[in-house]
Amino acid sequence: MTKKVTPRFKIRQRRRTYFREWRKFRGMTLEQAAEQAGMTPGNLSAMERGAQGFTQDGLEALAEVYRANPGWLLDVDPKRQEDIFAVWEAAKPADRKRIIDISKTLIGKTGTDDR
Repeated sequence: MTKKVTPRFKIRQRRRTYFREWRKFRGMTLEQAAEQAGMTPGNLSAMERGAQGFTQDGLEALAEVYRANPGWLLDVDPKRQEDIFAVWEAAKPADRKRIIDISKTLIGKTGTDDR
């Protein structure tokens, strides 16, 4: 009879991120993005694959390079056309105020009421 071995710890599945999608969305190579973020291409590649975790500093550096909010790199696929982000990115700067005004109207917030 074989003894069943129970691991001492659970292997944690890394959460899905969108690092690679943001890099490609901004038209950057792995080498360009890594250099600008102050990391090696190997580290960035491992982060994109989920083989390596990320630090807060690394997340913020990539967000700056990709001109994005750090949270977007974790939760937003920039190519998903049904997301408001895709609409926002495609809008001209002059149209962005209109988008905000229309959005506030739709959810019942008007004027300076930001509650």
